[in-house]
Amino acid sequence: MTPEQDTPDQRHEAPAERHDASRPVHVMSFNALFQTDSTTPDEPAHWAHRAPAIRELMAAVTPDLLGLQEMQTHTFGPIEEGLGRAYRAVGTMGVKGGSQGLINPILFNTERFELVAWDQFWLSDTPRVIGSTTWGNTGPRGATWVRLLDRESGRELVHLNTHLDHVITQAKAKGAQLIADRLRQFALWGLPTITTGDFNSVAGDSPAYEILVERAGLQDSWVAAEQRLSPQLSTFPFFGEVEESDFRIDWILLSEGVRVLDATIDARRPGGVFPSDHLPVQAHVVLPQ
Repeated sequence: MTPEQDTPDQRHEAPAERHDASRPVHVMSFNALFQTDSTTPDEPAHWAHRAPAIRELMAAVTPDLLGLQEMQTHTFGPIEEGLGRAYRAVGTMGVKGGSQGLINPILFNTERFELVAWDQFWLSDTPRVIGSTTWGNTGPRGATWVRLLDRESGRELVHLNTHLDHVITQAKAKGAQLIADRLRQFALWGLPTITTGDFNSVAGDSPAYEILVERAGLQDSWVAAEQRLSPQLSTFPFFGEVEESDFRIDWILLSEGVRVLDATIDARRPGGVFPSDHLPVQAHVVLPQ
């Protein structure tokens, strides 16, 4: 896949007085749960019920950056309808290639950001091989990254979005290490990074967390936040009762120097319907100067 890139003149033609380095970037990570034909209308996972709730959620939140997990190319409509035409998606190739399998796209508000480059890779020993699996997991997993120019601050940043395996510990750990290595490359270029995902690993008590936060030095937005706008909830209530819990498996991670103003675990139910079996997580962050 060939990254897209604007020319330097195009990317920096905005006058300097428009730059506002202090305006926070609103980030959201959301496992939206794919559509399955096995559900019935009386089940909470039924897509026909959840699709309007997802659309309403997107319209209410409208983040600057959105990392999605467990989407499908044919269930992308409610996301786009809720966000509106100002948003662009990258990373819409399925994990099995083409439209096959789940997608983990990133959406960004084009009124705030300009695209510099983007790509996808697979969580395996052969990350450039589409659909590859080498660590014992039965299904392929991948990651998407996008390099953006923030019109407000004049700074570039990288947003990476992923979905780790849900069963095999080795696959989670090796996937986390591959992501840490890729983020280190961006750090060498002086780019701040934002990483979103369903890590299928408990924050503070898992190999993936140890690799990404304790070893690689990324900030956990929930821990680093100057203000928490919700209780600490399990991010995977599975359509059940929402409870305060340490079971946070959906994270927003940030490179050193990114300031986290606030963090939220969003338990809203538009129309009384859970949009997914996961709860979205959000943060407002300020990029370093």
